[in-house]
Amino acid sequence: MTDLPRPATTQLLALAEAARPDWPVDQLRDVLAQVRCREDVTFGRLVVAVAQLIADPRAEPPDLLPGTPEAWRQRRRPPGPDTAHRGAAAARAALHHTPSD
Repeated sequence: MTDLPRPATTQLLALAEAARPDWPVDQLRDVLAQVRCREDVTFGRLVVAVAQLIADPRAEPPDLLPGTPEAWRQRRRPPGPDTAHRGAAAARAALHHTPSD
C-alpha cells in the first residue's frame, strides 16, 4: 500500500505559477521547502493550504509560514496565581478607604 496523496511539489508549483503569475515562483518554492521541513505538515495539508492561498487575492507565499511571536511574548513570564487576588485586594482597599483626620 502506498501513501496517498503522493507528493507532487513540481505540479503544485506549476499550478500556483499558472493561477498566480503575480507570485515569484522562486519565493513560493522556498516557502514550500520551509513548510515541508515541518514534521506535522503532510503533502495533503500543504495542497489545501496552497489552494486557499491561491484563492485569496491578497495572499502572498510567505503567508504559509507560521508567524513568529513577538520577542516580548517569549520573555514574559505568566502571572502567578496570586496576581488576581492582590489586584482585587488593592481595588477593595481603594473603594473602602476612609480618610483618617
